[in-house]
Amino acid sequence: MNIQELKTIGLTEGEIRIYNALLELGETTRTELAKKSRVSPSKVYDVADRLRKKGIISSVKKNGVLHFSAANPEKIKVFLEQKEKDIKKEKELVNKLLPELLTKYKKIEEETDVEVFYGWEGMKTVYTDIAKKLKPGEFNYIFGASSGVNSDRADIFFTQQYREKRQSGFATKIIFNEDMRKNKQRTSIFKEKPNEIKFLKQKTFTELNVYKNTVLFIMLLNTPMIIRVRNKEAAKSFKDYFNNLWRIAKP
Repeated sequence: MNIQELKTIGLTEGEIRIYNALLELGETTRTELAKKSRVSPSKVYDVADRLRKKGIISSVKKNGVLHFSAANPEKIKVFLEQKEKDIKKEKELVNKLLPELLTKYKKIEEETDVEVFYGWEGMKTVYTDIAKKLKPGEFNYIFGASSGVNSDRADIFFTQQYREKRQSGFATKIIFNEDMRKNKQRTSIFKEKPNEIKFLKQKTFTELNVYKNTVLFIMLLNTPMIIRVRNKEAAKSFKDYFNNLWRIAKP
């Protein structure tokens, strides 16, 4: 096994060089250690001190000169055990701080009025947010749903998202553009209860999606672009607009 794999437990390149040199040299001074490890003499003390604190090497002063030596490799296991204990403590600390951090984050989130996302990964981000925010029995309102520039790619994306949506349990009321009536792959997934689907004779470049206090302006280009607006008044206004369109749209 290559000793460089010690990087996976958190040792730096310099620490590995120092430790490996000490395994080969035995007890030695800074000068010899710097030559063997190819770590700058000015940095040897700092690097060695980090290893000493981890219990992986030891040091002793003889006649005023500091000597270093490698500890038994079993000490690496002790180091890892201590690291696990430290991580456990850090997790406990984060769990205690999490409620306060989430409160602050939500405040910032509410103050964020406009965000822009790009590409299918951006689409995934905003649709994941919908699934997180909506509870069973709540509705997501969509109008202007179109095939997009890349209809095949859009079909794949929305089919996948619908599977995840089904697990979340929220419902969708959606108004497709009339020319989407022939796209059975995309429209059929919204015919399952409690979803509701209608069509309207219109051609829209932008799809609007309204849920909670959020409005999404979705442009299904080859590289989709999504503008997300978080504002209660805007969401209410677009929901009212949706309800007006819903009354004149056709099943």
